[in-house]
Amino acid sequence: MRNSFTDIVACDTALGLIAACAEHVSVPAVSVPLTEAAGCVAAEDIHALTPRPEADISAMDGYAFNHAAMQAAPAGLPVAGQIAAGSFPVPLPDGQALGILTGARLPAGADCVMAAERMSLSRTGYVSPAKVLADQGANIRRAGEEFSSGAVLLSKGTRLDWRHVALLACQGISEVQVIRPVRVAVVSNGAELAADASDARADSNSPMLAALLREAGTEVTLYSVPTDNEAKLSATLAQAWTGVDILVTTGGISVGQTDHVLDALHGLGAETVFRGVAIRPGKPLTVMAQGPRLAFCLPGNPGASAICALVFLLPCLRAIMGQQPQAALLPGVADFAFTPVVSTTHFLPVSCVPGANGVRLSLLPTVGASDIIVFSRANALLRVDPDRPVQPGQTRWVLPLQPNGI
Repeated sequence: MRNSFTDIVACDTALGLIAACAEHVSVPAVSVPLTEAAGCVAAEDIHALTPRPEADISAMDGYAFNHAAMQAAPAGLPVAGQIAAGSFPVPLPDGQALGILTGARLPAGADCVMAAERMSLSRTGYVSPAKVLADQGANIRRAGEEFSSGAVLLSKGTRLDWRHVALLACQGISEVQVIRPVRVAVVSNGAELAADASDARADSNSPMLAALLREAGTEVTLYSVPTDNEAKLSATLAQAWTGVDILVTTGGISVGQTDHVLDALHGLGAETVFRGVAIRPGKPLTVMAQGPRLAFCLPGNPGASAICALVFLLPCLRAIMGQQPQAALLPGVADFAFTPVVSTTHFLPVSCVPGANGVRLSLLPTVGASDIIVFSRANALLRVDPDRPVQPGQTRWVLPLQPNGI
């Protein structure tokens, strides 16, 4: 297995195989307080319990009256009192007006509201339009104009944020059924990670992947195997894979004598879904499965590891959580040419600069799969398929590197 790249698959084939595997990974729904729901994914459609507004209400502080009565009263109408939000008003007395505050229920018999600053109040307590009488029905928010009772407020798979919390709170909803966060274990390995190694290297992949995965709404546990000992690696992988939905490894999957990850997973009963993808960077990417549990074996080079996580791992996680697997792409116009290698899909870090004629895509210089700094300079990833080279002036669609877009 270690040295086999004979069955390498195309990029879309790999994505299809991952999507099929994701269908067998199931995570339960849990109930969380609404105040803690931001970042969680709705486990079911959420319906309105009541219409909004629940009744006809005033859109402003002012006066409520019958339009025809005001039109027929040159001296205005006497003010019979005031209605505040939260009180249930009595019907409007014939031939009179009522002061009304924003959000207060409209009294029966009233069909117009005017702002206080557009009205004149006489010393005798009569109110009339200061200039022009508003139209009948003006400044009234009608019952159900925002949404009706039973309307779908949020669809299953929606990742909740402050906007959704406000929407559910207005319905008096205090608990929400959400998808339990996908549990992911990240395992880095290699003798170079040992602090006392003669050529010790810092582990940048684990923190990077943990940040990326937590940003996606998962629970992450980190493991490190700072050795090339296959037995110790197998023991740690067995421990890491217990109780999680997804195992992610980084490094140890190429063809070297110390690349033991795939053999170790095979020894734990995992079967290969695919071994290698025709992409640059990230060719060694391998996915394995043991029942419904998946292992994403990412390359050790940080640039390749990041790209494989963005392009292959995150769509799998979204699918498991009931979301659209593929993130939204954004358009831009390339200012460069790029010809891909035959039969290889490339992923290029690009900078996206908004301009008068839209977003300009510029290719960033990179040293290849090991490059880390290029991702702090890039804000999107451009996929280039082997049959579609990039030409200057061409509109291409890119994957933003940040969840809030470019």
